[in-house]
Amino acid sequence: MHRRIDLWGPDALEFDPDRWLDERVKKYLIPNPFIFLPFNAGPRICLGQQFAYNEMSFMVIRLLQNFFNITLSSEPAMRPPAWWAEKDGRQAIEKFRPRNHLTLYAMASLTLKCFTVI
Repeated sequence: MHRRIDLWGPDALEFDPDRWLDERVKKYLIPNPFIFLPFNAGPRICLGQQFAYNEMSFMVIRLLQNFFNITLSSEPAMRPPAWWAEKDGRQAIEKFRPRNHLTLYAMASLTLKCFTVI
């Protein structure tokens, strides 16, 4: 299913991680989110899904623990619009613009500046 040209376009057989970042995600995945099923769905969902998510979270946490200072980049594309500051709740204090589709992600990109002790 993940290599079907009718679902993913003419470059379906090529390894191209950028397909999740450009207009192809809007053309193929957003109209039909169930064409990408790394863990399957429904009653026969993969038993290792939560394990994989926990492993990924652990790896990211361990990676970030190696830095003594982590700050958000000042890219304007990832910042929330100014009118969010007038809203109530979390929206008023957000430092980046979150979006969600199948998972939570940043609107443009979440660029971090990380500093280590040399």
